[in-house]
Amino acid sequence: MLNENDAVLKKQTAFLGQPKGVGTLSFMQLCNSFASYGMSAVLIYYLYANAPEGLGFSKQIAAQLLSLYSGAIALTAIVGSYVCDRILGCRKSLFVARTFNLIGFICLSLPLGVAGYAIAMACLAIGPMFGGRCLDALLGKFYDKTDGRRDSAYTITYVISNIGAAAPVLSGAIAAALGYHASFIACAILSLLSLIVYALTYKPFFGNIGIEPDDPLPDDKKRSFIMKMVVVLIIVIAALAVLFISGALSIPAFANGVSTASIIIPIAYFIYVYTSHKTEKHEKKKVLCLIPPFFCNAITLLIWTQTISILAIFYEEKVNRVIFGTEISAASFQTVPAIFAIIIGSILTMLWTKLGKKQPYGTTKMGIGTMLWGAGALIIAFLYVAFPGDIKINALWILLFYAVLMLGEGFTCPVGYSITAVAAPKAFLTQMMTVWGMSMSTGAALNTLIVNFYKEGNEIPFFLAIGGTVCAIGLIVALFGKKLAQGMSLNQLEDKEDGVQG
Repeated sequence: MLNENDAVLKKQTAFLGQPKGVGTLSFMQLCNSFASYGMSAVLIYYLYANAPEGLGFSKQIAAQLLSLYSGAIALTAIVGSYVCDRILGCRKSLFVARTFNLIGFICLSLPLGVAGYAIAMACLAIGPMFGGRCLDALLGKFYDKTDGRRDSAYTITYVISNIGAAAPVLSGAIAAALGYHASFIACAILSLLSLIVYALTYKPFFGNIGIEPDDPLPDDKKRSFIMKMVVVLIIVIAALAVLFISGALSIPAFANGVSTASIIIPIAYFIYVYTSHKTEKHEKKKVLCLIPPFFCNAITLLIWTQTISILAIFYEEKVNRVIFGTEISAASFQTVPAIFAIIIGSILTMLWTKLGKKQPYGTTKMGIGTMLWGAGALIIAFLYVAFPGDIKINALWILLFYAVLMLGEGFTCPVGYSITAVAAPKAFLTQMMTVWGMSMSTGAALNTLIVNFYKEGNEIPFFLAIGGTVCAIGLIVALFGKKLAQGMSLNQLEDKEDGVQG
């Protein structure tokens, strides 16, 4: 229960005009972003580098493993949201989830080979199973509904996340100088530092805020759920270990299985919501109209997943990385999107505000943004045509590629959750927001399946097919944007609000 002290904590302005607890959460977000981006930037190189520096997987398997990781953490986060809301509460969920992350980074930092990698990935996937989006939820608890600082607080964490995206430059440099394990050690240190700060400040800065779950289960059901979840985890991990060791299950087959589940689950949920007796007749039309934007978001995230898998290999092998006489690491390119995201996002926000009622519908924005993402894939296909064989590509082309992608994100990301909130049936608002978030795992899953068609030497048709298909889908959604918006009961005023919030 909140008390007078908690009310005082909420009114604090010590951290950039925000409560001190928000400062703690922002620091944790910074450390987590640096650790996560830093690990992801060099992980694929570690997977396909020859032993003893790496694990010696093929490049195709390495790309599948990275896509599998992206899909797995999105899926386990669904369970984590339930655990946070009904069992642990935001505070405990955050600590447990980040502890598992720390263990995962430590396992990667040790020379334990494939076994260490497997344990690390298991821990990094289990972490979200206890937390979900608990940090974002805990952040919101510091503000009453009428507190105008809420949007600023989330903007701060968004900017901080993108500052953390500078990590690939550092982790790439550390890996080049000292090896991959040293880079993972740096990630572990950052993760540990965030937990230490959280442990030292959560009592004086948080009071009782977020300590209890919002919709708690009875104590006996809490214990029952946790016990069942632990038992299921043990059985699944043991079964997978036996299957992999015996050779009965291959990495591609497992990746394809998880990917298929990531695609089927949101589809099944859409069907469940649409057919539910709780969904009124006029709401069913809204649910149907939300499906095209959902699919747009999934395929844009498919292309994003490629930037940390297939295209990470492209940066290392095809790009001239000598800038001002110094060769930068391939991982450094993964810092570029964060810079463009801040710049382009700010410009588009001002543009939507200036246009007001004249700006496009949110659904139209989704279509336009999707076409821009498809154009990014076409740029990669063009580069393979223009620079065949061993001819190196100027790094400026990669800047253009990311500028186009982030412009696309500027059109799609800000409106996604907003149009979902309008289109969701009253009885399923939270569930539909979760389903929209699953478009990330769906996109990662689609990429895991599609990389089966990727072979060295067929890059041109591969990226042409993806880019052309994504552009076509975006064009269709853009052309029917007005009808989709009307079906979801969107109007120009709501679109204006989307632009301001984005």
